[in-house]
Amino acid sequence: MNFLEIKNINKSFKNKKILKDITLTIKKGEISSIFGYSGEGKSTLLSIICGLIKQDSGDILLKGNNINKMEPYERSISLVMDEPLLFPNMNIMNNIAFGLKLNKNIAKLSLGKHNEKSIKKTVLNIMDILGISGLEKRYPNEISMGQSQRISLARAIVTNPEIILMDEPFSNLDIISKTKVRSLIKNIQKELKITILLVTHDIEDVMNLSDTMFILNNGHIQDSGNPKDILKKPSTMDTAYLLGTENIFEGKIAAIDKENNNIMIYFKNNGLNNEQYIESYYQQEFEENENVYFVIRPEDIIILREDRTPSKAVKENHFRGKITSAVFTSRMMDILIDTSENLADNIQFKVLLPFHAYEIMNLSVGKSVSLSLKKSAIHIIKKKHARLK
Repeated sequence: MNFLEIKNINKSFKNKKILKDITLTIKKGEISSIFGYSGEGKSTLLSIICGLIKQDSGDILLKGNNINKMEPYERSISLVMDEPLLFPNMNIMNNIAFGLKLNKNIAKLSLGKHNEKSIKKTVLNIMDILGISGLEKRYPNEISMGQSQRISLARAIVTNPEIILMDEPFSNLDIISKTKVRSLIKNIQKELKITILLVTHDIEDVMNLSDTMFILNNGHIQDSGNPKDILKKPSTMDTAYLLGTENIFEGKIAAIDKENNNIMIYFKNNGLNNEQYIESYYQQEFEENENVYFVIRPEDIIILREDRTPSKAVKENHFRGKITSAVFTSRMMDILIDTSENLADNIQFKVLLPFHAYEIMNLSVGKSVSLSLKKSAIHIIKKKHARLK
């Protein structure tokens, strides 16, 4: 039996349709993510699931039971917002215990008598798990944003809900706090076997936390599956753009060799019609002379060290080029490499390289380098899956 089922959910605001026949299934004990641009209706969908907003049509089923007519407090669902929304007049202990005191499902909490002693014990246990012990007597204005978000999470966990919904929970955190809280949530989820549904527009949240991702675009679920599979092999150009796939090229399939697991593709970008080509492993549903797109993640392009002989794995799809830009971005170097000074012949690649590797290889703007694109890193997309308007 599926754990949480969203079936054909539709929602409009002022005659503008925001959600269009949204259908998805959440598995018990996993972290699932809904990923998409801001304003696509991700938060609206969470509000419908927990009962804060009524859908125009469609059903929400939790453990096989339709919860459409249930009030929010009856659904056994907790919501963690981007802002912690702590009560400023309550200390941390009372903030976390607030939902527990209101919870009517006493048997589920296994507390016996619902008294102050058992509440305090439960809250302190959750605080210890989340690494915020010692803050119970403080007030919200006396703690950091990272601590506030952990307390918001503790308040969600302590009532033992069936599922926790998270609405952009890291958007107000600095990069260090964000990394710590992500890791904490992952560890807590594994320890307590919590089911979590997260909405975010940050692909790092998805890749670091999720077992399954759903891509919401133009009101529809456009793609779903394992995050790494979708990142490496987007099914449509829309998904490729949304996931930040920056090496996107037009090409024409020159030859298909199924027996030797190989496809040869000519580059067509910038009117390039010479015989520069790239090879990929065989992928089904393509034909010779077919016009296609192909994509390569920037982290999958290898800059070869000049002082070492290339291994067999990096002897595929070699190009020479010159570094035209190198920008430091969060431990990585974002590098642009042009293969020719002649615009008509140029193929520009974006490469992500760890900063320490950039330093060790003594790379710099203006330096000529050799590149390798592994055949396994090249994903072909049919032209009919062009970017949606």
